[in-house]
Amino acid sequence: MPKASPEPASPGRRSFCILACAAVALAPLSLGAEAPAPQDPRRVTPETRASLGKGGIKDFRKQGGFYLIADGGGIYAVSSICTHNGCSVLLEEGRSFGCPCHDSEYDLQGNVLQGPARLPLKHFHVSEQGPGGPLVVDLGRVVDPHVRF
Repeated sequence: MPKASPEPASPGRRSFCILACAAVALAPLSLGAEAPAPQDPRRVTPETRASLGKGGIKDFRKQGGFYLIADGGGIYAVSSICTHNGCSVLLEEGRSFGCPCHDSEYDLQGNVLQGPARLPLKHFHVSEQGPGGPLVVDLGRVVDPHVRF
């Protein structure tokens, strides 16, 4: 008696999963979906030159991860992210920044006073939204620590 020809093998579970994952991954491309728009790195603060005043320090850790500071040379923004492990540094008695995670300490310019951090805090570009308007910090533009607005 002749043997019946074997039925074609059905795809296994592994093949099915690979095809399903590929279809899900490629679906947005076939539908013409666009990548999400990048977030604007600029943060408009409620502060102005006048409201900050010389010697003023404002905490914007929750609004963008920086401190806005006015000294004799002008206004600058310094990152609130510790360069050692990425923890948020805290203002200590208006004289320095301290990292609660590993005790790094920075002066108000962002320079390391005590490790384990080795690198200074980043400084960001500061501008005004129109004459006398709110101060804008651009987290996408790192500037030299000596730059003031």
